[in-house]
Amino acid sequence: MALNVDKVFRFVQFVSNKESRGWVSPAEFNIAAEVAQIVAYSKRETVFLQTKKILDDLRPFMKMSSAISPASGLCAYPADMRHFIVGYMDSDLTEIVEITQAELPNIMKSTIVAPSATYPFGVQRDDGFQIYPTSITADIRMEYLTSPTAPAWGYTTASGRPVYASGSSTDFGFDDILFFEIVTNILMHIGININSELVAQYGTAFNAQQ
Repeated sequence: MALNVDKVFRFVQFVSNKESRGWVSPAEFNIAAEVAQIVAYSKRETVFLQTKKILDDLRPFMKMSSAISPASGLCAYPADMRHFIVGYMDSDLTEIVEITQAELPNIMKSTIVAPSATYPFGVQRDDGFQIYPTSITADIRMEYLTSPTAPAWGYTTASGRPVYASGSSTDFGFDDILFFEIVTNILMHIGININSELVAQYGTAFNAQQ
């Protein structure tokens, strides 16, 4: 379940009040929330780039593209792609073996593992995923990681006070299992530096009031 931005907002206000920090404005919160999500994403992104492993926390950002038609073997990346994971033939989910540009010449000359319609290869390029052999015209699909969308606590105003408006709000991309990590990062960004144990204690008190 996606981490609800209003729950995080209310908890931040709760802790801010307990710490005598005062009211945190929606604008201040939204900036801190975006930074907190970027920090959490970047930690996991680093692991992916180093190991190509998809941590469970990143799975909400995994997507499968719609069918993509190659043009001379070149398949355009989805507009919201941040990191390529794998490509498949759309018809039978045959995996397109990813190779580097440096490996390409030897593979193209190979009499054993040369690219074919039943054993395709692909190279990541700046302008798309290049499929070999380039004669392939069948659609492909890509799995990829998308960039996180900035969370936003949207609101209307009643009696001079902001009131949560779900219709104009955007939840965090992460699941709510990252609640304490996200709120700790937000609190740090707005100048409330408390340890994780105290955050957990505040969490218990906060939940008791819900």
